[in-house]
Amino acid sequence: MLQNYFKVALRNLYRNKVYSAINIAGLALGVASCILIFLYVQDELSYDSQFSDADRIVRVAGEIEHDGQTNKFALSAPTLAPFLLKDYPELEHVTQLLPANKQTIWYKDRSFNEDKLLFADSAFFEVFDYKFLAGNPATALDQPRTIVVSEQMAQKYFGSPDKALGEVLKFSRDSYRVTGVFTDEGNSHIQANAFLARSTFDTQQQDVLTDNNHWFMLSRYTYVLLRDEAQIAPFQEKLKTFAATHITPWLKENDLQASVKFVLQPLRSIHFNTEYTEDISTPGNISYIYIFSVVAVFLLLIASINYMNLATARSAKRAREVGLRKVVGAYRSQIIGQFIGESLLITLLAVILALALAQILVPTFNSLTDKQFNSNFFLQKEVIVVLLAIILFIGAVAGSYPAIFLSRFKPVDVLKADKAPRGGNAALRRSLVVIQFTISLILIIGTLVVFSQMRFLKNRDLGFNKEQVLIIDIPTGDSTLVNQLPSIKQELLRNPNIEHVSNSLNIPAGDLSTILVYAEKDGGTLQNAMNAMFVDYDFVDVMGIDLKEGRNFSKEFKTDLKGGLIVNEAAVKKMQWKNPIGKRIQMADWDAKVIGVVKDFHVKSLHSKVEPLILALTPESSGYLLVRMKPQDMPATIAFVQEKWQAFDTKHPMEYFFMDEYFDKQYRAEEKMLTVFGYFAGLTIFIACLGLFGLASFTAQQRTKEIGIRKVLGSSTTSIVLLLSRDFAVLVMVAILIAIPIAWYGMDKWLQDFAYRTNLSWWIFAVAGLAAMSIALLTVSFQAIKAAMLDPIKAIRTQ
Repeated sequence: MLQNYFKVALRNLYRNKVYSAINIAGLALGVASCILIFLYVQDELSYDSQFSDADRIVRVAGEIEHDGQTNKFALSAPTLAPFLLKDYPELEHVTQLLPANKQTIWYKDRSFNEDKLLFADSAFFEVFDYKFLAGNPATALDQPRTIVVSEQMAQKYFGSPDKALGEVLKFSRDSYRVTGVFTDEGNSHIQANAFLARSTFDTQQQDVLTDNNHWFMLSRYTYVLLRDEAQIAPFQEKLKTFAATHITPWLKENDLQASVKFVLQPLRSIHFNTEYTEDISTPGNISYIYIFSVVAVFLLLIASINYMNLATARSAKRAREVGLRKVVGAYRSQIIGQFIGESLLITLLAVILALALAQILVPTFNSLTDKQFNSNFFLQKEVIVVLLAIILFIGAVAGSYPAIFLSRFKPVDVLKADKAPRGGNAALRRSLVVIQFTISLILIIGTLVVFSQMRFLKNRDLGFNKEQVLIIDIPTGDSTLVNQLPSIKQELLRNPNIEHVSNSLNIPAGDLSTILVYAEKDGGTLQNAMNAMFVDYDFVDVMGIDLKEGRNFSKEFKTDLKGGLIVNEAAVKKMQWKNPIGKRIQMADWDAKVIGVVKDFHVKSLHSKVEPLILALTPESSGYLLVRMKPQDMPATIAFVQEKWQAFDTKHPMEYFFMDEYFDKQYRAEEKMLTVFGYFAGLTIFIACLGLFGLASFTAQQRTKEIGIRKVLGSSTTSIVLLLSRDFAVLVMVAILIAIPIAWYGMDKWLQDFAYRTNLSWWIFAVAGLAAMSIALLTVSFQAIKAAMLDPIKAIRTQ
């Protein structure tokens, strides 16, 4: 019997090539997309799960509340770790990480620029059990000036991990001996090319470590391994007592009107936590996981609807087959089993084709998502389980309605031509078409809104000119080079295509310094934590920032060094100053006065509002060299800059980037979302149109005799095309009316993540509706015109 069912299924597929191709192609596209989305979601959700004690590891984050405002940082104070180890026996290990700036590293006669370097202590590998290819993780970082490198770094420097142990890498200040090589398996928010012994750094900062009065100095990532996962919640409560015992007395002693507390972050939640700033790596966005998961469900749903629609629409073609089977003794359960089996066969063929499509699309998908999926993904047990679930879902669930519908036919009815069924429940088919186009329209509108927001972000006035600004990364730790910066600037300005040159510790879209300041206020002093940028005399001119009041930094005023500050408009508003010029501000070892006010400019992405900002004068800092160039002949100007740089610095290769590209990197996640959203929106509309094409073809065939009679009675081709297209146009119009409020609500929620955002303009919904209607009518009219062009005599003779 099963063999007979299989033969019938294959014959039916072969006999109805067009409909079979539409079904299989639609399902394959939907399943291939689901496979790729599943790989992305699985990869994002796997962060930090490779560590065996992941459920017992937490990070201690810091929160500073001041003047009703809470600033949350992924960092905590260096002095926290010794107290935790001493006061809380439930902690098995405490470790701290300290980011190192980008370094130039020399090995023999070669030099490399390396980032993602972290200072770590000897307890780090007790908490995080990295797999070592060489060396002993228990002792690798015990001694100062030792380093543990990644497998990739060992391969680059030494040719293989086996040759790395004992080799010496020279940095600008110190040399480090390689004591271990780790392999970075799995995803982690701790992205490192190498770990350096933190004791090397700590010996240079002993005054900070021994001084307990540095609770505001949040500079390290503190991780705790508890003895039991159940102790996480009680330990969080104990940290409140810790703050009251150790921090509050210090705040009162120093007359600080602020509070500091520490909060636990479970390790596996860190990747998606965007609440805390200054994180060790760029966090993920959990909303994109939800969005892509919904898109995957949408794609499967649309593909399943295609199958259900076409199967029920063509039920009349198989009515006599069902009747004959029942006459010769077939039970209804057997007929249901036969049709579900056919559905499973179609789905299986579609899944095989989907695997081939996914294999082809993996490289493109990797470039879109910045992932590294390999072509052997189908061997993963999770992927196999998902594919089996898809086969069962579409094959059994989506195929169940056609199976049940077809099995209900009565032999006495279906074997009579005048009582043969006419293609199933037309109302259900119309409803399913509406659902398909509603989903497609939601994705089209979402794509247009994301595109509109990205265009808004890139065209908005940032308050500074980011174009034609070359940023040179000054190597850390080379004081000789820093001392030569004035001479380098003079040489660069000899080129007529270079307008200004500046040196600064901070740049927009980079890391800012957060400092507690005491600002003069009418009737007293205001304490506040504010962002600060340390710049030189030419920074305001290089960046094209408008000066609203007062003056810029000037070499003619010696008091500007540690005695003059420039603030932005947001700072003036925060300090409630009516006349800001001359107001006094104390911060760290500065006792200065406001000499100028600049208009607000964005130093962070447009997700955030402009915050109060201080510009402090620090010429010759080891941060960045900023070169504003004229747009003419930029390649030659860049070559000139490189030549002059190499004349002053023969040790370090010049690393540079452009300010506009650097600033726009903040929107990479949104740009990726736009691209992926666009592809999937196109896929959904394409799959929906495949189904619409099949239904239009079936409708045209079903009404062939009617069309012939109408033509004989004088109907024109145009009127017949309009007649056949009208019903589908109504369905798409209903889908538009349903999709618009749903899409508006969802995209309005998404836009709330931006402090500065575009409006949900009417044209977005109009364009999406017109696009869907046009595509649908083009799809239907092809079949309608084909039907309308038939010879009426042949059409009337059609059975």
